[in-house]
Amino acid sequence: MIFQMIKKQFLQFLRNPVEILLLIGLPIILITILGNALGNLIDGGEVDLTFKLALIEHEDEALQVENFVTELGSGDLPDEVITEIAAIAESLAPIETFKEVLHSEELNDMIIVEEAYARELDAIKADDSYATIIEFPKNFSADVLENILLDGEMNPEVIIHYKAGSEIAGNIIQQIVTMYQEEYTLGTFLGNNGIDPQQLQKMGTESKQEVSSASLHEPVSAKAYYTIGMIVMNVLFMATTIAQYAFRERQSHIFNRMIIADFSRWVYFIGILLNALIFAWIQALFVYIFAYFAFDVIWPNLPDFLIVTCFFTLAVGGLAVLLTAISFRSNSEQIISFFSGVVVTIFAFLGGSFFPSGTGSFLQKLGDYTPNGAAMSAYLSILRGETIADNIDHLVFIACFAIGAIIIGVISYPKRGAAS
Repeated sequence: MIFQMIKKQFLQFLRNPVEILLLIGLPIILITILGNALGNLIDGGEVDLTFKLALIEHEDEALQVENFVTELGSGDLPDEVITEIAAIAESLAPIETFKEVLHSEELNDMIIVEEAYARELDAIKADDSYATIIEFPKNFSADVLENILLDGEMNPEVIIHYKAGSEIAGNIIQQIVTMYQEEYTLGTFLGNNGIDPQQLQKMGTESKQEVSSASLHEPVSAKAYYTIGMIVMNVLFMATTIAQYAFRERQSHIFNRMIIADFSRWVYFIGILLNALIFAWIQALFVYIFAYFAFDVIWPNLPDFLIVTCFFTLAVGGLAVLLTAISFRSNSEQIISFFSGVVVTIFAFLGGSFFPSGTGSFLQKLGDYTPNGAAMSAYLSILRGETIADNIDHLVFIACFAIGAIIIGVISYPKRGAAS
């Protein structure tokens, strides 16, 4: 009898090619779209962060240094001190040293620096080709030198503008300016106190301990990640599909005739369970085989992969039993539609089907308490080269979920005479 139920379900699928196309074609399309669109972010590929920066000085720095030295001569400082301060002032040149930072090898490929006059500021703000603008106000260098060399109270500030949509570029420039300010201040402090910065750096290097956080396991590509993510999400639809077919049998009075014939609830639910398990298995394997040839998704340990698939499809079978029983009890297909339209989406979001949730994060831990999330964690672990022994906790949860769903489904199953 169970074999006849499986055969009947197979024939129903053959008569509905659109259903087959959705169950198998949809995950393949989603894998292709998401894998290509988000591949760089997951694969760690290069993301183009090149942007254009306008550098504007409201007053020439060389002139500011010259005026600063001239003003020193009109004060009460001895000539020897003035000569020494003048030499230091010419070597500091804060704006010039900042330009050297921007033109360094590390930043040269990212930031396209263009110097402009103050009168061009409005035109540059209107030019969308510039992502950020740095303004050095009047007397900026002179105020910096006075603050450093004469213990002045001036606090000159650099003005940073960034265009709408260029927040990343603006944040990068802000970080560069902050780091430069810290390094510049530290260097000046060390120089004023007769400490050699190179010697300090050497001492720090000698005492530095190297810490490596490199993973011992293989990385997972974007195509592989979304192959798993879309399968564990779309295989859940197999549970709703099997439950819908069962409910239609109730509507056509096939189920009522089974009740009258004293058909065992266990036999019927074993049939539902095996239908969902077998066809979910076929669905998953078909997409995985396609991913192997199309996206080069290769499993390092095939037996472990098959074990995880067995456990996950068992959970799908348990869901099919539960949804069938509840829909029979309520005499309504709404629970199946709700699960298909809402619950599957929530499970997919929590389980990490749409984006990586991060190892050890709260969302990742929460997702492991969904059948698809636990299966995805196990799949990813095996794909990275770990063994089935490292995923016992995920398999135990999936098995408990499946058994719990089956038990609740059997308890909810209508007794003889309860069907209408």
